[in-house]
Order: sequence, then C-alpha cells, then structure tokens
Amino acid sequence: MAATSGKLRPPFRLLLLLLAAAVARSVDGVELTLLTGAREKGTVCLDGSPPGYHLQRGFGSGEHSWFIHLQGGAWCNTIEDCSKRKMSAYGSSKFMRAVEFNGILSNDQQLNSDFYNWNRVFIRYCDGASFSGDGEAQDQDGSTLHFRGLRIWEAVINELMGKGLATAKQAILSGCSAGGLAALLHCNDFYARFSKEVSAKCLPDAGFFLDIEDLSGERHMWSVFNGTVHLQNVTQVLSKDCLAKKDPTECFFPAELVKSITAPTLILNSAYDSWQIQNALAPDGSFPGQSWSSCKTDIRNCSSTQIQVFNGFRNKFVDDIEVVKDKKDWGLFIDSCFTHCQTPFDISWNSQASPVLGNKTVAEAIGDWYFERSYEVKEIDCEYPEIDHPVHHPPRTCSVHTRAAATGEMPILPRRRYAEPLLLLLLAAVARSTAAAPDVVELILLTGAQEKGAVCLDGSPPGYHLQRGFGSGEHSWLVFLEGGAWCNSIESCSRRKMGVYGSSKFMKAAEFNGILSNDQQLNSDFYNWNKVAIRYCDGASFSGDAEAQDKDGSTLHFRGLRIWEAVVDELMGKGLATAKQAILSGCSAGGLAALLHCNDFHARFPKEVSAKCLPDAGFFLDVEDLSGERHMWSVFNGTVHLQNVREVLSKDCLTKKDPTECFFPAELVKSITAPTLILNSAYDSWQMDPFLDSHGPVAKLTFGIAVPHKSKNKFVDDVEIVKDKKDWGLFIDSCFTHCQTPFNISWSSQASPVLGSKTVAEAVGDWYFERSYEVKEIDCEYPCNPTCSSQLPT
Repeated sequence: MAATSGKLRPPFRLLLLLLAAAVARSVDGVELTLLTGAREKGTVCLDGSPPGYHLQRGFGSGEHSWFIHLQGGAWCNTIEDCSKRKMSAYGSSKFMRAVEFNGILSNDQQLNSDFYNWNRVFIRYCDGASFSGDGEAQDQDGSTLHFRGLRIWEAVINELMGKGLATAKQAILSGCSAGGLAALLHCNDFYARFSKEVSAKCLPDAGFFLDIEDLSGERHMWSVFNGTVHLQNVTQVLSKDCLAKKDPTECFFPAELVKSITAPTLILNSAYDSWQIQNALAPDGSFPGQSWSSCKTDIRNCSSTQIQVFNGFRNKFVDDIEVVKDKKDWGLFIDSCFTHCQTPFDISWNSQASPVLGNKTVAEAIGDWYFERSYEVKEIDCEYPEIDHPVHHPPRTCSVHTRAAATGEMPILPRRRYAEPLLLLLLAAVARSTAAAPDVVELILLTGAQEKGAVCLDGSPPGYHLQRGFGSGEHSWLVFLEGGAWCNSIESCSRRKMGVYGSSKFMKAAEFNGILSNDQQLNSDFYNWNKVAIRYCDGASFSGDAEAQDKDGSTLHFRGLRIWEAVVDELMGKGLATAKQAILSGCSAGGLAALLHCNDFHARFPKEVSAKCLPDAGFFLDVEDLSGERHMWSVFNGTVHLQNVREVLSKDCLTKKDPTECFFPAELVKSITAPTLILNSAYDSWQMDPFLDSHGPVAKLTFGIAVPHKSKNKFVDDVEIVKDKKDWGLFIDSCFTHCQTPFNISWSSQASPVLGSKTVAEAVGDWYFERSYEVKEIDCEYPCNPTCSSQLPT
C-alpha cells in the first residue's frame, strides 16, 4: 500500500468526523446577569453601562462551594485605546451575550470531577485595567470614559456574597490572562472575606506577565502597564510595601504582587506563554521584515537561535517565580507548551490532549493542590522542546495552541512538529478510553542513599517505581531506565537539579503504559511481570561518578553509576536475584544507559536465566550537523569529562580511542556480550531535529529528504556489526519518532509501526522468547512504510 500524502483520504475524514462527534458534548448557555444599581454605585463599564456576570448554581455536595472566574482580555492604556474598547464587549455590557461554561467552569462531571457541581461565576471584563482602576477621563467625543474596575470587583463580589458566597465552605478566585492578573491583584481581599475555617484559595491562569525587553530592546509590557496604571489610577489595589519602595508600574507586575499575597495560590502558566511571546517579546515593529513573523505565531517554525531567545524568556519566568517555591500551601504548574490560558477550555483542562506534568493533567494537579491530596504541587517543566519522558508523562502532551485569549478564540489542535496527526491523536484518545486504565505506581526512594553516596544531582535520594508480578510472571523482571537527555556543564546541571531530572523532590507517582502496562490485551508478553521504572536524576545515563561545586557554592553530585548499582542491588534483594527471566530496557538517554550497563546486568544472573537487553531510541550517532559541527560529540564530550563516566566504558575501547568516542553506541555494541535487540528509528526525531535545525527551517526546504537519508545510511552502517551477532535483534523502522516501547500507541496498537508483519510488541516478544529464528528488521527509506504514523517535518 502506498504511503498517503498530507491530505486525509475520505474514509479517514469520515472517521475523524465520527470520532469528533462521539466525544462532543452539549454545553448550556449561561445567561448574563447585570449588576443591580450599578449606575447609582458608580460601578460601570467604560461606556457607563452596567457590568455583568454569569452564575450557574451549585448542587448536591457543591451547594456551598463557589468558583469565581474573572474574564481576561488585555488592557487599554490610552484614551484612544479605551475609546475603541468601549465599543465592544470588553468595554460595554451592551455587546455581551450568554456564554458557554467549559473547562473548569463545566458542569460535566466526567470532564470536571472536582468542581462540576459548585456554584460557578464568570465575571465579565469591561474596564480595561484588570478590575483595578478608579478614575475617569474625557473621551475624544466629549463623553466620559469610566475607569471603574475596582468598583466593579467590589460591587459584584458584594452582590454574590448576598447570593450565597458569604456562607461558602470552599471558594476559589480564578481568572485567565488579564483576569489572571486580576486574581492576583484581588487575592488577599477575596481571602479576607471568609473565616479561617473556609478553604479560600486563588488560581491565576496565564496571568503572570513579565517585565522584559522585546527584540528591539524596548520594555513593551512596562509601557502597556505604565499607561494603564497612571491613566486608570490603580494604586489602591497595589501593595503598600511595594509602593513605598518602587514605582507603581513595577508594583503592578506579578513578580512584585506575589511577594505580598498571603492567601494560598497556585500559579498556572506556560513558561512559553504564546500571548506574551507574540505581544511582549516579539511585538510587531520590534524586528526587521518578516524574520520573526512565522516563529512568534507558531513555535514549530522557529530556528534553534530563536528557541534560545524563547528559553531566555523562560529563564526570566522561572527566576520571577522563585519566591513561590518556598511559600507554604502555594502551588506551581508551569508547563512548556506554546499556549495561553488553560483552565477555560475542555481540551487543555482535562482531556487526552491536556498538558501533563508530574503525571497529572491541569485539572488533576489543581484538584490535588486545592483539596490537599498531594503533599505539594510545584511542577516546572523542562525547556522546549520537552524531553521525551516515558514515565513521568507521555511525550508531546503540549498539544494545545491558543492564539490569544483577548480574542476569546477557542484552542485548536495544530499539526505539530513532534506529534501524530489529529486523526491519530483521536485514535489514541479512543484507545486509551477503551483500554484498561493504567495503574498509578507510587515512587519508592532508595534506602540509605546518602550513606551510599548514591544521590541525585541535588543530593536527594534517587527513586524507582515497582509493580509486582503475578501468576506466570512472578519470577520475571523488566527493568526500565528512564531517559531525558544529559547535562554537560555546571550551568546545565545546575538548572537540571531544579526539576525531576535532577532531584527526587519533584518526582511523583507514575502511570505504566506500553511495555510497562498491566493490560494483557495491550502487553500480552510482559503484562504480569515484575516491572520497574528507575527514575533518571544524574544527567549522564546512570554512568558518572564525581562531584563539582555549583555556582551557589553547593555540591553537584554526579553519581549515576552509584545510583544504578544501589538501585539494582536493592531490587536483587526484592526478588530480582531469583528471576528466571529478565530484561533491561530504557528509552532515549535511558536506552543508552541500557547499553552501558547491559553486560553488568547480564552478569548478575546464572546462565540458566534468560537475561537480555532492549535499548529503545538509545542509539545516538556521531554525525556532523548541517553547519559541519559534531553536535552530539560536543554534548557527550562535556558529559563524559564533567561527570567522569570512564568506569562504565569498554577497556578495549579506552586503550585505542577517546573516552567520548567510547560513549557512543557504535563502540558500545562491540563489547556487549549479552543478547540485545536494538530498537530505533533510522529517522530518529530527537536526533534529527538538532541535525536539521542547525540552519533553521530554511535548511529543511533547501536540503529536503536527502539529508535525513544520509543520516539513515550512517545509522545502518553503525548497526552493521549487529547483523552477525547471534541472539541479537534489530527493529529499525523509518518512522519519524523517538522512543516506542513506553507508549501504548507505538507499542501495540493499530497505529504501531510494523516491520516483517510484526508490531513493535510482537517483534520484541518473538525475539525475547525465541519464537522466531531471528528478528533483524531494517526498514526501507522514508516514505516507504505506510504504517509509520508520524511525518518528517516540512
């Protein structure tokens, strides 16, 4: 069957529509309520009309629980801007209509299990200063512009107090974008309205705006906020302590606001906030020609240099929220998705396409934080593009893209650079909804880690997840090493120790999917084995043994080798020593680790035990990128020397070659004696992207498919030695993907890659259990395989 083009064939379009219709739900419109006696109170929108809100009453167990959401929609900071604004729903209730309640406002129990039956209120935004101003000015036509956001806030809340909010037992103040900023501005006032027995908290969504220079060196957000603060007189809502030391405009920024907030608060935001990138970092006029136009509207179109600029934005964001990390009862959910506002939309709030951090969707994380079901929820995602993380969360969870909350535009599912097409995303969602629910497996911290010197980068104990086998799998073990790139400098390791890849302080329970799944239908060969996922927190593929001084004077612990030895020793005491069947596997950097430790793993068992290795997406190539640089050599060279990984390298190799060369799989496989199956894509997406991106998107158009084919040929050359190795296997497909064992859709589903008439799961099972004479499959050149569900970037 020929490979399909980018357009969906009619049967697939029909299936798409059927799937979309199947998951669609009806949403009731909630009518607008205008504030009583607004004009008498001087509580009016920009044009003098009464403000409004939408109230949907709670019921059952939610009868005395209230959720208040403040609408967002940018600001007006000049007479001209405010004059235009008053002619729309963002400045006049004359243009307001009924609204649909979605996401965190939804009454759908399945979608919004924690808050569906609460009293839910959506307060409309019609003042242009985040519900904070108190002034007025003459419009260009001689009429009055009313800057009464503070009065609107007070009057609407007072009216709601009379409608039951005063007797609430649980309450949340939230908001999106400019409404998220408003939630910060009014958080203390909201919290103070309730007795101590009431669980009142704040949830600003996409409201953490940064004071940064744009591409031209101008402070665009400062200019917007400065005009708003002085035009609309917002000083009454600002911190007195801040005003005593700083300019009112600086006090309007969240970095200052959070210092004075005493109420429990969770900051929900993207570190690559799409609205801020488009309007604050790269506003029109801040760059020459069209150099940033496509990048700032779609991060997939950015060059590696432009991504570095975005990473600078992210670093500023992480610095500004540093104060929150030590605040008791506070929370953080900072993802790396190119999006803006995540609570008001079904798809980003709680769906198969919701961003996931700490193994939790946005909805799950907020529920756990509010109801204190977790010790804490303080999650900060890795840099874009997110590292594939098969245990912590599936890769490519950043599938929501909203263009600008100010327009009220609903989020869409884009054709993503790293994601399957929408059809496959829907298929995966349906598959997950009909399959057995994956078990959530708790984290186990290594016993006596500090005494053994077996610690993560920050000195915390390493961890693993163990799911016990049963029945015929009681004495069979699958050990899976987590991946997640490397750190090859003091600076990169210092950043890494502040997340799950460098500290167990940030680790949570994990879902087991793919080869780790307990679903017999999905994972028939290994579902009832003892399954272990060892978390990755050293940054050198579980191989280093050294330490260094961090920039702040603390110690960076490079103890990956000790972690490997100590965790496996502990598992030996828990039953691994009596295994009759055992597999060492891992994905990405964990796949490389499986190669590095394969001989040691195999040597721990007597000859009667079938112990084998299964590195997935761990075969990294030493190739030149389009600029002639050896990118992976540079990464590995820094890692090898900084973290002292010589102990795990082949002695034969070290006598002839540089340690960095000995760290590459092409050399490692020469010394491995244990039966091993190399599972990899010859067009590995993680490796291909830096390779192609050295010259940005233009290079992809210029060099076309020929460059990836050269990379594929290099890959085939490097695995040539495996073809003659007895008991070894190969499953080298031509799909643009990275890591295939830990995900249901690529492991064993209708969308799994197929070689030799076998899915990934079938090929691995046949190789391990020796049901076939041999499994050594190398795919043809792209785009020959119609079962590949991913496409090369265009």
